[in-house]
Amino acid sequence: MKNHLSLQLLTSGLIALSSIASINPPSLAEQKTYFCDVDKGVWTTFARNYNNQKIPVIRWVRALGNYTAKERCQAVSTRFQSAYESGILNYLTSGISGRQAVICAASQYGGPCSQLLFTLKSSQDASSVLQSLVEIGYKARGPILQSEDASGQIYIDMSAIVNSKTPEGN
Repeated sequence: MKNHLSLQLLTSGLIALSSIASINPPSLAEQKTYFCDVDKGVWTTFARNYNNQKIPVIRWVRALGNYTAKERCQAVSTRFQSAYESGILNYLTSGISGRQAVICAASQYGGPCSQLLFTLKSSQDASSVLQSLVEIGYKARGPILQSEDASGQIYIDMSAIVNSKTPEGN
């Protein structure tokens, strides 16, 4: 009888503990590193650094085609997070997909596009877009790397964003 009562108390205690754990907010490790949020009235893709600070990466100021700035922000932020979780968002670079310039994730410096992040308007120069992303997101102190093969390909070290200690303007 005592064993049965002890087992019931133990089971009840475990159920109570598991229900408490399920209502706690997500830990820092469970939070998304790349996400979409509004900053000063503008939809923005952010990177969360190691200190839980929000680092702006892309400010979505206008609609493109049938996509609102909010929809673009949400879709691209999801792609950033997916590439990050897959371990291929080590660098941002540019490429061509279906005759259209794109910004994409590269797993290694000098490597090819590993995952498309977003498409550019046909009139946009991918190199200048990459450089403006750096200017928006953080103070550039060496994260832009020019390809050594003289191709003009630019690579942005994304760890410089995620590991930065303070966001631009703070």
